[in-house]
Amino acid sequence: MIAMRESLKVDGRTLSVLALVLSLTPGCITEPDTLTNDASNVILQILSMGGQAVDDQGPGSTTTDLFSDVCFGVPGACSVFNDNGVVTMRAIPKDRTQLSNDINSVTIERYRVTYVRADGRNVPGTDVPYPFDGAANFLVPFDSADTERAFVVVRHQAKTESPLREIQADLTAILSVIAQIDFYGHDSAGRAITVTGYLNITFADFANGP
Repeated sequence: MIAMRESLKVDGRTLSVLALVLSLTPGCITEPDTLTNDASNVILQILSMGGQAVDDQGPGSTTTDLFSDVCFGVPGACSVFNDNGVVTMRAIPKDRTQLSNDINSVTIERYRVTYVRADGRNVPGTDVPYPFDGAANFLVPFDSADTERAFVVVRHQAKTESPLREIQADLTAILSVIAQIDFYGHDSAGRAITVTGYLNITFADFANGP
């Protein structure tokens, strides 16, 4: 930032004006190379994405699409459970001539779930559940075995809020969404890596209970 003093004449009077000039050069506003140059040597692949519906017996089997029960039990005696997503990832080198190196292994730190509808009606809390962020802490080894992890894809509180709350006790109401899951992490050299997967979810008050 540079300060400059100038003189101006207004109605015959001389006024002294102090002008502050902000000098911007390419070196003043920068971003980490991990964001601008795609510096990592690794490609993070999502090999599969599935879902696990959860009830009072715990997580069910993993399915390609998730069928999420918004009310477990009978009307007036409802229990709600979170539902899980299950992702399988692999970290592979951009250059296949690279030798395996632990510095290229990827640690996933967090993820974000956003719900969308095919008809474009995507207002959180009205048309779809609210998006949310979740913590993660798992390693995807470089050029090695596939890594599978479960994570929460539908929170308990989503089933007590609109629009899922209105589906409870209405056996004819069904809401179909696509969950976009963005995973954020870094390789062992600190270079940022992101990858995105998708999961079909059908919400309904499925028949259960006595």
